[in-house]
Parts: sequence; C-alpha cells; structure tokens
Amino acid sequence: MVVVAIAVFLGAFLLFLVQPLIGRIIVPWFGGGAPVWTASLVFFQTALLAGYGYAAFVTRRLSPRAQAGLHLALLAASLITIPLSPDPSWKPTGSAMPAPRILALLATTIGPTYVLLAAGGPLLQAWLARRGKVPWRLFALSNLASLAALLAYPFLVEPWLGLTSQRWVWSVAYVAYAALVGLLAWRQWRDGAAASLPATAPAMQAAAPAGEAEGRPWLWIVLAAVPSALLIAVTEYLTRDVAPMPLLWIPPLVLYLATFVIWFDGNLPYYRPMWLATAALAIMAMAMAMMTSSLTYRLVPSLMVYCSGLFLVTLFCHGELVALRPPPSRLGGYYLCIAVGGAIGGGVIGLLFPSVLPNAFDLEIVLGVAAAVLALRAVALGHTALVIGACAVASVAMAFAGWAGWKRYDNTRYDVAILRNFYGTLRVMDDKEDTPDYYRQLTHGTIIHGTQMMAPDKRRWAVGYYRNESGIGRLIRSLPEGPRKVGVIGLGTGGLAAHSRAGDTYRFYDIDPAVVAVAGKYFTFLSDSPATIDVVLGDARLSLEREKRQGYDVLAVDAFSGDAIPLHLITLEAIDLYLEHLAPSGVLAVHVSNKFLNLPPVIERAAQARGLAIVMARDLDDEGTIQSDWVLLARHPALLDRPLIKPIIVPIVTRPDWRPWTDDHVDLLRVLKK
Repeated sequence: MVVVAIAVFLGAFLLFLVQPLIGRIIVPWFGGGAPVWTASLVFFQTALLAGYGYAAFVTRRLSPRAQAGLHLALLAASLITIPLSPDPSWKPTGSAMPAPRILALLATTIGPTYVLLAAGGPLLQAWLARRGKVPWRLFALSNLASLAALLAYPFLVEPWLGLTSQRWVWSVAYVAYAALVGLLAWRQWRDGAAASLPATAPAMQAAAPAGEAEGRPWLWIVLAAVPSALLIAVTEYLTRDVAPMPLLWIPPLVLYLATFVIWFDGNLPYYRPMWLATAALAIMAMAMAMMTSSLTYRLVPSLMVYCSGLFLVTLFCHGELVALRPPPSRLGGYYLCIAVGGAIGGGVIGLLFPSVLPNAFDLEIVLGVAAAVLALRAVALGHTALVIGACAVASVAMAFAGWAGWKRYDNTRYDVAILRNFYGTLRVMDDKEDTPDYYRQLTHGTIIHGTQMMAPDKRRWAVGYYRNESGIGRLIRSLPEGPRKVGVIGLGTGGLAAHSRAGDTYRFYDIDPAVVAVAGKYFTFLSDSPATIDVVLGDARLSLEREKRQGYDVLAVDAFSGDAIPLHLITLEAIDLYLEHLAPSGVLAVHVSNKFLNLPPVIERAAQARGLAIVMARDLDDEGTIQSDWVLLARHPALLDRPLIKPIIVPIVTRPDWRPWTDDHVDLLRVLKK
C-alpha cells in the first residue's frame, strides 16, 4: 500500500508539474498570451480522459497479467521521449488560429507520456482493489499531489531553475516513476489473476454509499463537466475583466483540486440540502459581483467572491460525485466519466465558446447551467418540502445568472463592434458622439488598446499612451529630418502612425487578425497616414527572426495581452534580436506602464547585461497622474541625450539582485507589484 501511494503521489505530481513546464516552453511560440494556457489546459483534460479510458479498458478487458505486461511495455516505450523537448518546427508560420497547432504539438510531444501518467492512478488503484483494499483515499492523495505541483512550480521551481534544468529534472523524475510503476506491474504480472482475489472479492463488490443506485454515468459526466467549465470560465473572467495579471490562474485551480482532496479523503460529511443551498448562494453572489462595476480592478474582493463561489459550487458537484460513487468494481468507468466531464467542460469553454459566441457570456452561461444542475439534484432530496424549497432556491440562482447575462448584453449592445476569437474579446466603443470631443476606443477586457478623436480636424491627433508629451511621442519628434523608419510591436488602433510624416515607413507587427481588422475598419490612423504603412500578421519575435535586417530608427515594443507584456518579448534574446533590426543610431522603446508588474528593473538589468544606455521617460498629465512609462535603450548614451526627452526622465529603481530574464529563466514572482 505504501509503495502504491508513493507511485500515485509521484505520478500525479509529475502530471501537473509538466503542465506549466511545457506551457512555459510553447507559450512564447504562440504570442505569449493567456489563451495559449487555456488551449493547453483543454489538451491536458482530453489527455487525462484518454488515460482514464485506457485504464478503464484494460482493467475490464484484460487479465491482470496482460494488464501488467502491456503497461510495462508502454512505460518502456515512453522513455524514448525523454528528455522532454518540444520540436521548434511546430512554431507557427502563418496567420491561422493557433489552437489546432497547439493541440497537435502537445499530442506529439508530451501526449503519450501524459496519457500513461494519467492512467497510472486509476490503474494502480484497480490493482490494489483486486487485493481486497478500497482505494478511494488514493484519489484524494493524487489530487493533493496535483495541488502541490501547481504551487511548487511558481514558488519553488521557476524562481530557481531555468527551463533546461526543469526539463531534465522532470525527465529524471519520470524515469524514477516509470521504474516504480514497472516494479508494481511486474509484481502484478508475477502474481497473476489466480494469486489475487477473484473479481467477486468483497472489496470489489463493496456497497457504495447511500444513493449509489443513482450513480448513472451521464450524471457523473454532468457533475464533473460543470466544475471544469466553471474553473475555466472563472479564470478567464478574472484575467479578462478584473485583473489581467500573471499567475492568477493558480488560486481557482488550487481550490478546484482541493475539493477532490476534501471529499475523497472521506473526512467531511456530505449533507445535500446544506451544500446545495451554499452552492446556490455562491452562484447568486458571483452573478451580483459581475453586475457591480466597482469591483473592476479590485483584485482582493473579486478573488474572494469568485474563488469562494467556484469552491462552493465545485464542492457541491464533487460531493455529489462522491455520494454517487459505485463499488470499486466500477472504478475504471467511474474515473473515465469524471475525465469525460472534465474534457467536455473545458473544451466547451476553452475552444467552442470563443468560436461561436460573439461576446464573452461564458461565465453567465456556466452559472445558469450550474443552477440547473442544482435543481436537478434537488429532486433527489426525496422530501416534498425540501424538493420544492431547493428547486425554488436553484431557480432564483438561475435567474441571477440570467440577469448577469442581460446586464452584459445591455452594457455592450451599443458598441460599434465586438469581435471575439482565440486571443480574446475586442470592443470598439464611441463616447461623446455629439460633442467636439467625440472619440472612439478599443478595449481588450478592461485594458484600453487605443483611442482616436473622431472629429475630422482631430483624427490625426496622437492621444493616450502615444500623445506628443509621452516618451515615444517625444522620441519620434526628436528624430532628425528626413525619412524615418519605425517598427511597432503591437498594432492596437495604429495610434503611433499619428506621428508619421510623408516619406516615413511604419511597420506594425501583431499576432491577432481581429486587431488588424479593427484597426483598418473602425479607425483611420493607418489610412490617414501619409507614410508607407506595412502590417505583419504573426508573433512579432518570430516575424523578426525570419526577416532581413530592417534598420529601424525606432523600434517600439507595445504588445499587450491584457495588461501583461508577453514575457518572451523582453528577454535578453529578444533584446539581441531588436538590436539586429535597429539602425546603428536607432533607439528601442519599451512600453512598461503596468498595474501589476514592475518591469523597468527587468529592462534595466537587460541593458546592463548588453552594455546599453537606458532611461525611463514618464509622461504626467496636468494633475500629476502618470499617463505612460516608456523605457528607452540605445547603443550610446548620446542617442538618448535629447532636449525633448530630458524633461520627463525619471530614475529607474535598480534591482541588482535580479537576474536578467532569458528565454530559459523568467521569475514572475519578483516583479509582481506589492
């Protein structure tokens, strides 16, 4: 039992540790945004389903010796994939949506190994059940290991180990896991079916808890799908509409896994009316919070509401799963149904909804479905009064979810345009239409991606982050007379083109085709510009790697995903690439305005490592409020010694204890603003 427990814990730990690890490797290949993590999570849920399906099939169809022999052979074959190393040939080359390519990359890189890790838990538990032991607590142990891995990666692994070291440490640990499971498989093969208890052993046929007769597979799937969908919907909502900051996916996922640990450990009593009522209240609270605009950017209260709500709804659904679990003889099919539900919930929110819903109604829909599930389970209460009361409470919760959806529709129905795809939801909004200050704005979630004055005599005004008084505005205006060549990573509305003159060349890079479409259709910065305008669709860094040297006088890095600059665009390797494309007298400008990340010291450490001159230009409005922060880098200090820039230079708080970021090592925890 102890050896099995160690193997189950190690397998689950590696299973969840590889998710952020492989994600850190491939996220820069596809733009560095949060949607890449979502697509990866959908793959991992699907691979988990495949692993559980494999375990269910072999335990029901093969003899114990055949199970052991097959699993030994597959474990041995999986060692060919060690060390973990995704093939760079999977980097995107066109403008197609990246989700299918991400799924194919993961399937060929980590897929078979991940499936075997996923199968290990239920398979080992089935072998243990054949020996007459009830293995339910091992499911709690596996989820505890998953939780430990998720917490270990950002707090212990990433700050101290580079990606290369992480890959090798994980690979060595996987070899140890394979050896341990191989030993258990060899023992299973040696003992054979006859030496174990027969299939009718008491542990295999032990009665399930009260209500087992209701444990129909479709119900297991539904009860697993709703929490999975809610997990992704809450995570997306938090990172889109509340605080688009890194690592915000950790608290929801930790609480989601904690519910498995709580119930399958068997120490918390399950009383359906109480947990149903708390889940209904949680749905109402989340719906009310969505309609409360004052919670925007209020990270702590929002986390409390949404994470607590997710926890309580998931606690109810997973509590129902435990109450309806079958005898161990049906363990494989039971776990398979849980995996099917998880994959369906994740796939619907992560892949289907972004393709079919023009607006982000994901969380509202999931809350409504969760309330419907509460009503469904209320019928199982039996007592008429309880059924009526619980159905009424569930109906009220459903009404709150519908109300939240209506409010989102009402708040967005007068928008000029709403576009949604893999990269997120863009909104184009007009304000002050009947005044001389009429303007149009592009937002992604709660982040403004550009503004344009719409009066004909003001359309070419440089505003917002790019106004004349900003660091980038002063830098461009201080360039010598004559044709100028400017590169811009991040198109937005094309607002930087407001600084263009006849004879100039402006080349924009953007990964999102929806942004390119919006900038051309709803804003006129590009069409009004007297300069030559080029737009390159695709990840900027990959595009620059494939291009000949451009010789930019200015290269501006202003690529936002929410409020976080994609990390792969500010590593030492990225800085080196930018320098290759700068003219000898060119200046690199990095937009570092950020509510959550302290980025200037990161850029300063990179400048020190490459011997570059660096200053930070801070644009303040008439009331002293920061409009934008731009860090400017050049090969020689004289290139930054410009009269227009000097008045707005502010010191950078240096952090000599920070390591420069590289493609191999990034430490997000250090740069989070306290």
